[in-house]
Amino acid sequence: MEKDLGAANLSKHTQHPSTVQGELLGGLHLLQTQCIRQRKDFENLFDGFSTMQAISYVVSPDLLLEFFDKRGYTEIEVVVGESLSDIHKQADIYKQGLGQKEVEVTERLAVMVEKGTLRVLIPNRTIHTKLYILQRADAIRVIQTSANLTKTAQEAIRQINYAWYFDLPVGYPTPAWVSQDYETHRQGCSLFMGDLKDLLGQHSDMDRKQLIEAWLKGAAPEDQDVEIGRVFHEVSVSLAQPSDVKEEQVITVRLPESIKARKQVERLLAPLKHEVTSQNQLQVKSSAYIQYVYETRHIPMMTISQERQELQLGVDGPMITLSEAPPDPTLVSKALEGVEAYLHTIDSGVSANPPSAKTSMFEALLYVFFAPFAHWHMLARRKRYGPTDARGPRFMYIYGPSQNGKSTFLRFALKLLTMRNMEPLPCKNFTKASIMSAALMRTAFPLVFDDVDSSHIQKLEDVFKLYWERWWSPQYVSPQIIITSNAARLKDWAKSRVEQINFDVQFSPNEAAREKLGKLFSEDNQIFRWFSYIYLSHLSDDELSSDDDLRLARVVMRELYEHARRPLPEFFPDEPIEKLYDPGLRDWRDLIYELHLATIRPDGNRAIVTFLPIIQRWEVNDYQGSLPQAIKYRRRGNTLIIENPNQFNKWLGQPAQARGWFSRLFKSKG
Repeated sequence: MEKDLGAANLSKHTQHPSTVQGELLGGLHLLQTQCIRQRKDFENLFDGFSTMQAISYVVSPDLLLEFFDKRGYTEIEVVVGESLSDIHKQADIYKQGLGQKEVEVTERLAVMVEKGTLRVLIPNRTIHTKLYILQRADAIRVIQTSANLTKTAQEAIRQINYAWYFDLPVGYPTPAWVSQDYETHRQGCSLFMGDLKDLLGQHSDMDRKQLIEAWLKGAAPEDQDVEIGRVFHEVSVSLAQPSDVKEEQVITVRLPESIKARKQVERLLAPLKHEVTSQNQLQVKSSAYIQYVYETRHIPMMTISQERQELQLGVDGPMITLSEAPPDPTLVSKALEGVEAYLHTIDSGVSANPPSAKTSMFEALLYVFFAPFAHWHMLARRKRYGPTDARGPRFMYIYGPSQNGKSTFLRFALKLLTMRNMEPLPCKNFTKASIMSAALMRTAFPLVFDDVDSSHIQKLEDVFKLYWERWWSPQYVSPQIIITSNAARLKDWAKSRVEQINFDVQFSPNEAAREKLGKLFSEDNQIFRWFSYIYLSHLSDDELSSDDDLRLARVVMRELYEHARRPLPEFFPDEPIEKLYDPGLRDWRDLIYELHLATIRPDGNRAIVTFLPIIQRWEVNDYQGSLPQAIKYRRRGNTLIIENPNQFNKWLGQPAQARGWFSRLFKSKG
């Protein structure tokens, strides 16, 4: 990082009343004012210029990029009074602000820093000033305002700002007092990302994105957050006592050294009526803590001990062990029969392909059984691939219209997981704050959300992108995320981060079907106890880092069937569901070959897919979302431009009645 641009002395107060009067009110340039109440007010102030020197208390990185991309600015220098991400002052915290965004944002900013077209300066004390000096070939504008250089100020939805400004004609020098005051703020600043610039220059032979990832990961987390996280981690570890310990456990919590962090921990644990044993320690009963987590976060505490090969669960009392060697084969077979009986309830509904619907539901059940071990899979991935592959185990996303059994499935799966009736988390809990608060408890129990609408999902795009890739820490357990939704498809960014499972069935429950479900829910099925026991015995296997997150779950389930001497059902998912059944492919084939609601024509080395006007825009979104990642395309209105038609042809296949036509259509097209 570039250091010491000069000795700061912001305590000096400069006044220029006569200069201001002479230069501004002497007939040359009158002050103008602007209330920033809507976006165009902000745009009118800043559009039309090419360079900027700025002082802003907070700055949005996205807005900086917008100045270059949309407004055509060629050079920007900004003194940031507080933080790029509204957190704290130190440069490492600035990295954390960038770490909440896609790595491409940092990469683009780094390119501009290397070129010298962008300079972000960090002061050695807080600066509240908002001053902007804009220039173009024929004019200079000086703005003094209450508006920060942020998206919030630009959009002017949640705040109103006020600005005074004046314009100078071409050739007229910037008033000396403005330049002097700007330099006073600039002194004592350090160049942010200067160390990244040096890192990229010293390792020009290495992958830039990997270097940037390493730079971002090197950001030291805020001390307060580290201390609070350490406390809850230690409590979670203390809960995982050997199963033969019967007496009530009292956990001693070592409080943080920081007064601010200590007060935060004491506030969080206040409902427990904890006992303070010394200035830096307090004691809580384990059962009270477990109940506190369940009542406040609505999730159980789940701990896993690889050393003892033991999984434990706590809901409203002491931890109980949920890992046990499989017993007599007859008992295991009966439990598997209960699982299959639930999957066979699909026969009481309406499905275009009942076997594939059962396979999808079996895949989803395997995923729920896998979810408590997701953190250990992430450890294995990082051990094998290092920072080159930061993406963690894929989240599960079960979708389909109402009455397709999603909510009932979650209740059944949670019953198997916990051996008690348990409700999934509601849509209102699917917020970034709730997810991060639940993750702070360091439980391995998955965060299972039901009926999440598409608006919530799009708002939390950053959670999907950053949960494993930035926020995860190898020292602390992170719970996996499971979601059900009526929204049919997710956007392209989700395809490599989410396992999408379609429950292609419609239920109209009658009295007999409800009675059957009631019987299945009333049975004491211990299948997960035996599953977790075998899974833990394999947890150190190198195969954990397989591209198939459920590979080990499939192995363990097969072992249970072998132990029970029970044949695998025909609908058992031997491979990832996307390799066995592709509902998106079925929809595309129906669209093109049966309904004839879209046409395909060659266009040089491309193929043009045109949807008929009867197809609504949101429907095109669904079809676009169901295309595999390997198919490269661009969209223009209701038209998709396929840039690798051979791959598209291979995926879509040919209609039975016209074999040969489709391949001829795309012959020799790349």
